[in-house]
Amino acid sequence: MMTTQRVKLLKEIANTTFDLNVDSRSRRSEYITARAICYKILKEHCDMSYTFIGRQFNKNHATILHAIDEFPWMLKADREMEKNYRKILNKWLIKSEDCTDTNPSLLKKDLLKLEERNNLLNLALIEMKEQVDKLMKQSASLRKFEKSLPEERLNRIEKKLSDIVNGII
Repeated sequence: MMTTQRVKLLKEIANTTFDLNVDSRSRRSEYITARAICYKILKEHCDMSYTFIGRQFNKNHATILHAIDEFPWMLKADREMEKNYRKILNKWLIKSEDCTDTNPSLLKKDLLKLEERNNLLNLALIEMKEQVDKLMKQSASLRKFEKSLPEERLNRIEKKLSDIVNGII
């Protein structure tokens, strides 16, 4: 499942960045910081529930909620944390694109969105074709008119049109 792949990838990146194991039960500040960064990314970028995130880290949903609520204060207290957060987030965003979603309900939603977008694009294409056809007909009638005029009269008309378009008249 894609969501567990993304969680696993995020844990690997955090473990490498902090040189620790986020699954450890340790309460040392660097472990708390690393886990909080993971929780924040999963909640904001994957819209995972607190309960789901908690299960991935063997924590209670309230722990996840508390860490995310305290996250802004943690960043203010630790300038290095923000650098690590950005570093982990950037690496994870790049690498998580390779994770594929195999959840049928999410795939169905994506498919429906794509079908709707395709229908809208087809409607826009039909409208554009109609406008092009209309312009082609107008262009053909203008060419007939142009051929029927003497050269000197055509030059005067072109000059007047140019003056109108350029705002001289």
